[in-house]
Amino acid sequence: MTKSATDDAAIDELAAALDAILTELVEYRLSRPGKADRLRLVAVPSSEEERRAALFSQIAVDPFEGSLLYTLRGVGEALFAFGGTRLMRNILLEVAGRDAENEPQRLSVTDRQWDGIGAEGDRWFA
Repeated sequence: MTKSATDDAAIDELAAALDAILTELVEYRLSRPGKADRLRLVAVPSSEEERRAALFSQIAVDPFEGSLLYTLRGVGEALFAFGGTRLMRNILLEVAGRDAENEPQRLSVTDRQWDGIGAEGDRWFA
């Protein structure tokens, strides 16, 4: 299957959205009170249903961050539809590198949120 100009434009828009989401997440996490006040112990979700429930739970606790994380997952799913985990990885590395100072945070939050996206034989594992 060949990519069209429309696909390229959509991928560019997804990359821009990913950049905006990661920028907001990093800025928000740097500006909010320390995590010690908000310690919550939860099991690591293992199924898609558990991941979705965990995201909705996060939205209930912190609507801004939870919504950004939910959207981050949606961007990953959309990128997968265009080109699998290879495209996801390429776009993530390019976008995370746009903010070299915060690149590790941008990579790690995305890696966690994209865990499990994909299909048999081509799945994102955190």
